[in-house]
Amino acid sequence: MKEFELDLNIGDRKLHIRFDLDSPVHQSILAELQQTGAYEAATSKFLFRALRPGDTFIDVGAHIGFFSLLASFVVGPDGKVIAVEPTDENYAQLDHNINLNKLDHIHPVKSVISDTDGEATFYLNKDNDGGHALWDPSAHPLNQKTRDNPESMTVRSMTLQSLMNDFDCSHVRLIKIDTEGAEAKILRGARALLKTGAVDFIIAEVNITGLEEMGETIGGLFTLARELGFVVCLPNKDGSPPILLLSDNTPDPTYIYNILLAHPAALASL
Repeated sequence: MKEFELDLNIGDRKLHIRFDLDSPVHQSILAELQQTGAYEAATSKFLFRALRPGDTFIDVGAHIGFFSLLASFVVGPDGKVIAVEPTDENYAQLDHNINLNKLDHIHPVKSVISDTDGEATFYLNKDNDGGHALWDPSAHPLNQKTRDNPESMTVRSMTLQSLMNDFDCSHVRLIKIDTEGAEAKILRGARALLKTGAVDFIIAEVNITGLEEMGETIGGLFTLARELGFVVCLPNKDGSPPILLLSDNTPDPTYIYNILLAHPAALASL
């Protein structure tokens, strides 16, 4: 296990974050930080642009907690970070990194977020510890280790509404959803909540393979987001204002990328 320390300046504040990294996926995070100074730069920089002290941030598919830790330093002790991760190994690493930084306003939750409350079958990805999913990742042609040793487990399932109720959240500034294709399922399960405007921004991964395995399409995801009152944008790697996507404008589906769903009034407030 290798400890990595990250120093950041945000305004007049200096942030010092510690991580323990051990798997190949963790090392890829480290490599990107060392090479570019940011991990998933567009997401990281939008997080810094949008969040304010006292805000609430929800990290769905928190993995080892990289974005949860960043957000915790931005929202401060008067804010709230809810980090959701279902698998034993990733959850233990998430909890370890939270304790390593002594952050008691990050609340880890061992669950998947879906469209139902109860239980769900969850499939482990032996090729990528960030690629566990609600569909069987052995279907992906690159996941040979997963095909050789398939494994699934029964996990707790919650809707966004139930999660927010559990933590007494009436309003959330930003949600990050990285769930290997379950993003539309999660949004659909929170339709009534999201239509009230209770969430200002959502950063959601677009993974064409995952969406198709979940019976979804990119066009369907974008249409659903607009029906819920969001505009669809692309966050910028340089931290500048996001790019609005019109209804007939869809990025190249061969890439995995993140989109920003924003309520127009919240977007204007930036």
